[in-house]
Amino acid sequence: MRSRGLLMTVLVVGALGGLFAFGLLRGEPDRDIPSALIGRPAPAFELPLYERYAPEYGPTLALSELAGRPLVVNFWASWCAPCYDEAPVLQAYWREYQDTDVVFVGVQTQDRGKRAEGRAFIEQFGLTFPNVVDDDSLVSVDWGLFGVPETFFVARDGTVLDKHIGPVTPEVMDRQLAALLR
Repeated sequence: MRSRGLLMTVLVVGALGGLFAFGLLRGEPDRDIPSALIGRPAPAFELPLYERYAPEYGPTLALSELAGRPLVVNFWASWCAPCYDEAPVLQAYWREYQDTDVVFVGVQTQDRGKRAEGRAFIEQFGLTFPNVVDDDSLVSVDWGLFGVPETFFVARDGTVLDKHIGPVTPEVMDRQLAALLR
């Protein structure tokens, strides 16, 4: 009986190991996974802004205040390693596009009670585009997040054009901003 249990354990571990290896070897996942929001209005929100943005935007930011402007809405968390990879890319593109109609909005989510860590993240990368706090992660649910980072590209008419899962790259930003500004 003991050998039968050992055999079952070996088979289960072997099967799980095989699935893990398959996942690793199948290549880079598609980062542009379709969202049910594509082609639909972006879900509205009004969230508190980090204090550094209050002089320009006030204590809260409502998406409705940005109506008529293309948006790049990036969801991030202070514990998210890929978010640290993409933050310099977002800031560089914000610097390049901030004098156009495009507005970037950062949404700290899945990070309840971590405002100090959020401030440190914003300071570390010198993020000058507005960043809000989604303490209860309710906005991330409305937007259908799988995790962080995720970035949504919203057209002037308020409809979601596309969603990118994972850290954005210059190639992603070039392609998506070209589509937003058509």
